[in-house]
Order: sequence, then C-alpha cells, then structure tokens
Amino acid sequence: MSKEEDKTVPLDEPGFLEAQAKRKKALDDMRQAGVELEQAMKEYKTENDMWWNGLSEEEREKAFFAVVSRIHQAEVEERRSYRGSLYSVFGFQPSMYAMGMECGYFAIHNMLFDCLEYDAMKNVNRFEVIDSNGRSYTKYLDKDEIIKYNLQDDDKTLKVFIDKLT
Repeated sequence: MSKEEDKTVPLDEPGFLEAQAKRKKALDDMRQAGVELEQAMKEYKTENDMWWNGLSEEEREKAFFAVVSRIHQAEVEERRSYRGSLYSVFGFQPSMYAMGMECGYFAIHNMLFDCLEYDAMKNVNRFEVIDSNGRSYTKYLDKDEIIKYNLQDDDKTLKVFIDKLT
C-alpha cells in the first residue's frame, strides 16, 4: 500500500469538518421533511374523514361501490400488480403511488395476492418438499385426501396435514 493510499485525514481538517457539517444539515433537513410529511398526512386524513362524514348515505354507498369494485377487478379478476391496479384500473397518475401505500392499499394488495394463492392451494393433488439436495419428499394425494396447513409456535412452524375428506 502506498503512502498516498494510507493517508489518514485529521478530524480537525477543514474539508472534513465542512463535509461533516453538510452531512448533519442534510440529515436534519431529512428529519424535518419527515416531520412535515407526517403532519401533512394527519391533516389529509382528518380532511378526508370530514369529507366522508359530509357525504350522504347514497354518496358513501356509491364511493364504496366504486372503490371496492375496482379493487375486485384489479386484484381478483385481472390479478394486476400494485402499479397496474393504480394506473390502469383506478386511472391514477404515478403521484398516487405513495398515497396508495400510506392509506394501506399496498398492504391490502399484497394480502389479497397471498390469499388468492392460498385459495388456489385447495386444489393441490401433489405435495413436495424441496431442500438443498433437491426433491426430498413427494406425496401424490388420493382422491379422498386433502392438504391442510397450520401455523404453530407463534407462527414459526408450518405444519402440513394430509387428511381424508371426511
């Protein structure tokens, strides 16, 4: 290693101190932006609740129907991605991406995707376990057998049961 590569910068060197000051200011600015964003979201949620509560029963029903039918179309019928749901089905611009996450739609989207996959597992007729050595266990189900899944031990253990339909 050459002497140039091994050069240590003293902690009181003006360039180092300036870089540290800029870093601290950037972090403080980011923290302040986060606080402002959180406050803006609280205000938006309050305004949105006031808007919802100001609607008539019929208007709330129409809004509910419009949103839920689009969620059903995007998630169940078309199995869209989160972006595809927002942009193609709801017709939003990319600026709605973060708002969809903030209001919980992204979490709902992921849960629905997982639930639809879980529901499809009800039709499984072969169970396989694959590990680092490859396929280590295969069980073809008989026509009168089904697979049941159960989480145990604080959701740390997945148990798979092959049961008779009766």
